[in-house]
Amino acid sequence: MSNRKVLIYGASGYTGKLIAEALADRRIPFYMAGRTRSRLEEALQVVEARHGKPVDAEIVIASNSPDELMPLFEKVDVVINVAGPFMQVAWPVVECALEAGCHYLDTTGEQDWTRAIEEKYGEAFASKGLLLSPACSYMWCAGALAAEVVLETEGVDSLEIVYQIDNALPSEASTKSFLRMQGNAESQFYLEQNEYKAWPNDRAYTVNVPHRMNPYLALPWGGACEPVWLRSDDRVRNCKVLTAFGDDIISAVVNVIKDFNEKSVGMTAEQKEELTNQIGQEMCSGEPDKDRFDTGRTVIVCHGQGQQVTRSLSLNLSAPYTFTGEICAEATQRLLDGRLKRVGFQSAATAFGHRELLAAFHELGHCNLPD
Repeated sequence: MSNRKVLIYGASGYTGKLIAEALADRRIPFYMAGRTRSRLEEALQVVEARHGKPVDAEIVIASNSPDELMPLFEKVDVVINVAGPFMQVAWPVVECALEAGCHYLDTTGEQDWTRAIEEKYGEAFASKGLLLSPACSYMWCAGALAAEVVLETEGVDSLEIVYQIDNALPSEASTKSFLRMQGNAESQFYLEQNEYKAWPNDRAYTVNVPHRMNPYLALPWGGACEPVWLRSDDRVRNCKVLTAFGDDIISAVVNVIKDFNEKSVGMTAEQKEELTNQIGQEMCSGEPDKDRFDTGRTVIVCHGQGQQVTRSLSLNLSAPYTFTGEICAEATQRLLDGRLKRVGFQSAATAFGHRELLAAFHELGHCNLPD
């Protein structure tokens, strides 16, 4: 019987299957946890078909209640949480991970969740020598990696980051998570002089991307997590992040948000989130196929500026959703091997070293290797 030290919570979804496949490729045994056995069994079949042979995984059933989570978390060293929207459902998962003494990774894109768990649990995880690392995902780990390369240039203190994505097909869970952020005018922030400033929620911005002929429309898309990680970084004063999914998608989202702003007048926060969940479900057409290296292309542009210096980096990346699976699996492998560089609340880039991670993802064919 395998000595399982890893658990994926929410393993039956789109991202859960990608993580499971990446763990299997590294020969890491794991638990696939969730609320519905039939969905987990179907997910495992998909993972094994992609992997090309049986996978060393065990299915376990649990809701996100402490009574059901704790007996499972006490068996493992690493919990990978893929069940969102995180601000709505993930509190018991991170709390039980801390109590059980587990490293906690998740794939959130929700800036307010990232801020909340840093404030409430960052020091507690650090005191136990544990990692608390949200957004171990394409968004917002890729930007954090690019930012760390640019910040190697001494004197850079201001960053502007753009994610440009071709053929983006967000999952239903991702759409719901980002809409609940985009729909709230008070919950998506950039960093200005080390203070959070709110983005308008119904405005698109024009961005330019190297090697492309035309400019793109972009949105804050929840504000991103890079401003949260960098707010406590002595090197950084300012940080803005925008995302360009394609002009048609951005224009449609802006129209949806304007309609949401009208409909949500007078609603409570809970009612607003129910409405964004409903909108997200209506916008999605089911689970997308696994992305491909030849069509799933993206570039993350990071411009850095200081008083006397500038530096720019274009991080070219392929198959961003598959890349999310690789981030979680690579982080897990390094945790199991004892290669954690910093404990407590950290991005993957600072927890494991940005150059080391970029080299690993370059070997897998996901990204270029910056100079």
